[in-house]
Amino acid sequence: MSKLMTFHKFLPGCEVGDRHSWGIFLSNYTPMALQLCNLYLPFPPDARKAFWRDVLLALWANDHERLRGFPQQAEREFLVGLRAFIFDLALPMLDPSSDSTAPPRPTVETLGELLKGLPFLHQETIFLKLAGYSNATLEEMLGIAPTVAERGLERLRSGYAAVFEKPDDKCLWPASWLEITRLARAARQPACAPLRQLVRILDGQTSWYEKTPIEEHMGGCLSCLEQWTALREVVFWLREVKPLPFEKIAPMLSSLPFREDTQQGKSFLARMLGKWRFQDSVVSGKGS
Repeated sequence: MSKLMTFHKFLPGCEVGDRHSWGIFLSNYTPMALQLCNLYLPFPPDARKAFWRDVLLALWANDHERLRGFPQQAEREFLVGLRAFIFDLALPMLDPSSDSTAPPRPTVETLGELLKGLPFLHQETIFLKLAGYSNATLEEMLGIAPTVAERGLERLRSGYAAVFEKPDDKCLWPASWLEITRLARAARQPACAPLRQLVRILDGQTSWYEKTPIEEHMGGCLSCLEQWTALREVVFWLREVKPLPFEKIAPMLSSLPFREDTQQGKSFLARMLGKWRFQDSVVSGKGS
């Protein structure tokens, strides 16, 4: 087995319930998923881990039906789909009355007014600030200081000063914000750019002629703004977090409903070789 186990190699294995492939999946994506849960879900750490196991079981259900339905052309597109799936499962568990009331909870309508007429860079910064990201994290995520979008931030500061006062990455309105993201995703129109095109823009692979009309559309489209910032998030966390070693993902792996005979008939040496191969395959990268 090659040491390099890329996204396109292990995902098909996940779709047929291969234990080794799911081990790579858990090692690579559990850290990112828990970072998103830490930001958006007001659960204790153990509850966030339990919720992630529920997500995994939901991906496994009906012969991995939901897993098969995610975009699979590239890893980052797949992760945007996984992020949306996590949010959709979490939203019914959140109580809007527990959201912060100071400042008041944002809505699609108030967010639209807040963003109206601003350059897209300012909109992107405001959206991620309201999502809960600190200035320090935003600077790393966007590659610029948030103060570059000063005009937009001043508009935000007047009504949502509390988002500037917290140094940590934490959403003040989990239920309300995940509802905004759900509504934004549901509002996609034929004119909205495909996610693959947004990936190409992020990678600098589009010409000015291609990129300009897409950016002009995104400047007035909450659905595209949500999709773009989702892409920004998963790219950032995929870069920042490290794959987990076998020992860390073994409990989650054991909770998945593999066929009972998956490991039967293998000697102790063969099982250990499988473990070592797993460790080798996550050392050298996660794919494209």
